[in-house]
Amino acid sequence: MTNTAADRSMARRVSVRRALGVLGALGVALPLALGSTAPASAHDALSSATPAADSTVTEALTTVALGFSDELLALGGDTNSFAIQVLDEGDRHYESGCVTVDGATATTEVASGPAGTYEVLWQVVSSDGHPTSGSYTFTYQPSEPGPQSAMTTAPQCGDDWAGTAASVSAPGEAVETPAPDASADAPVAEETPAPGEDGGDPASDGTALPLWAIVLGGIAGLGLLAAIIALTLRRTRRFPGEGDPGA
Repeated sequence: MTNTAADRSMARRVSVRRALGVLGALGVALPLALGSTAPASAHDALSSATPAADSTVTEALTTVALGFSDELLALGGDTNSFAIQVLDEGDRHYESGCVTVDGATATTEVASGPAGTYEVLWQVVSSDGHPTSGSYTFTYQPSEPGPQSAMTTAPQCGDDWAGTAASVSAPGEAVETPAPDASADAPVAEETPAPGEDGGDPASDGTALPLWAIVLGGIAGLGLLAAIIALTLRRTRRFPGEGDPGA
């Protein structure tokens, strides 16, 4: 009996020690957990969106506006750390690449693409100075769908984007690739001199003869004339009485 009572007492002490150990571990882990989540809770959260998450849009899209729980941090209007991207199911971009910040609202221009599911990805700088990001989807079912974007990379602010004619194409239409600029490798065409620039006289048809050709032509003409004269004189001297029977 004594041994049984001692064993029970020892078991109780072990149980109490284990319980105290668990409570102590919880006491250490709880402040750590709270401390790790405190900075995240300070970030501004997305409170509203146009178009809204999981909504169906039937009107033509021109902008995407995101509202947050506090004013966003855009010092001096600098929005280089802000981004709003709108992609279709083929990962083609429809945003302009420029983000406008007004208090707690961030806005970007978008193009109206074909019907389908679109994803909005965003990144902003919270009022506490830390960047935060997220995403959501919506469905686009307009009565007159827009053309398909040709952009598979996010545009930078100021570049051509899905709203420009060069960046959109009809569904199924091949996107034209601009021809490479070969101006540096192409041979330079020689300019044809204007009539009379080389010293020759212009011909009646607007072409010019070289000076040396004109000189050679004159010499040849004079030689031919001299030959005709010499031949005539020779015939006269050789046959003075041609046609006379007594000659």
